Amino acid sequence: MYYDVQKSAERIRKLRESRRLTQNEAAEEMGFSLGGYRKLEQGLNGGSVDSLILVAEFYHVSLDYLVYGEKQDYISSLLNGLTEKQKCIVRSNMANLVENLKKFQ
Repeated sequence: MYYDVQKSAERIRKLRESRRLTQNEAAEEMGFSLGGYRKLEQGLNGGSVDSLILVAEFYHVSLDYLVYGEKQDYISSLLNGLTEKQKCIVRSNMANLVENLKKFQ
């Protein structure tokens, strides 16, 4: 596997478009300069690790997805490194959160 900057840029563009954001809006919300974000999204620059982490967190995807195109469940990836007891607590809290959110739809 290798980091294909063009394919990564395409994934970032599609993520932005799925949220119906302009490049300017996305750049502003993530703290990028517009020029820097455009270069990242056009594949002119490979993103630094810090930049890619920021993008992944903003769009709620994994770094693996941004870099390699492998889809991973973002929420499940947050459980990595936790004990089984901690995972149960997180899942329970998430289930309660989802149920409470449904009440306000």
